[in-house]
Amino acid sequence: MNPTSQPAVRRTQGDRRAESDRRILGAAMRLIARNGAAGTTLADIGVAAGYSRGLPSERFGTKGALLDSLISRTEEAFQEQLAIDVGGKTGLAAVAARIEAHLNGAARSPDAVRALYLLYMESLTVAPELHGHIAELGRAYRAGFVRHLREARQAGEIDARIDVQDHATVILGALRGMITLWLIDPAAIDLPAAKAVLVAMVHRGLAPPHASGQRKQPARALRDAPKRRRARSARA
Repeated sequence: MNPTSQPAVRRTQGDRRAESDRRILGAAMRLIARNGAAGTTLADIGVAAGYSRGLPSERFGTKGALLDSLISRTEEAFQEQLAIDVGGKTGLAAVAARIEAHLNGAARSPDAVRALYLLYMESLTVAPELHGHIAELGRAYRAGFVRHLREARQAGEIDARIDVQDHATVILGALRGMITLWLIDPAAIDLPAAKAVLVAMVHRGLAPPHASGQRKQPARALRDAPKRRRARSARA
C-alpha cells in the first residue's frame, strides 16, 4: 500500500441523498428551461438525472413539491450572491448593486433564470400551487429596493418627496422586463449596456432637484402619491 495514499472517505447516506437531490433538481432546471414545467414529467427528471423514473416521486412526492424546492434552491443561490454583491453598501450604491445582481445572475446562470421565469408564468396557469411562493419572491425583491431607497432618502441622495415603494416597483418591473426580453431574444439585448442605462436612469430620475439641475416636479403630485396608493388599496 502506498503510504502517501489517503483512504477513500465513505459517504454517508445523508451525503448520497443530498447528492441525488442536487442532481434531480439540476436535471429539473435544465428540462424546465427547455420544455417548461408543463412539458416536463417527474419520470423525465429522474432519467435525466441518471436515476430511476420513480426516484423524484419517492423523494419529493409530487411535481408541485419538486418545483417548489427548485424555486427555493435557485433563490438560495441568488441570495448568497446578492449578499456578496451588495456587501456593506447602502443607499443608491446598494440599489445599483441589486440591479447588477439581478442582471449578472441572468448572464451567469441563463438556464436557472429561464426556468424560474417560465415558472413565474406557469404559476398563473398550469401550476397555480406555485403562485404564493412566486408572489412572495417578488415582494421580497421589492422590499430590498424599498429599504435601500429609504436609506438613500435619509442620506439626501434622492428627492425627499419621492414614494420609495412606487419607485421600487418600477425598478423591479424594469429588471423583469429586461430579463424577459433577453430570454426571448438574447442576441438583441446587450445586458451590460442595459444595466448601465437603468442605473443611470435611477440616479438621474431620483436625484434631488438641486443636484440634477432639472426643474422641480410639482410638489403636490409627489406628496399625493401615497394617498393615491392608499386609495387604490382601499378599492382593491
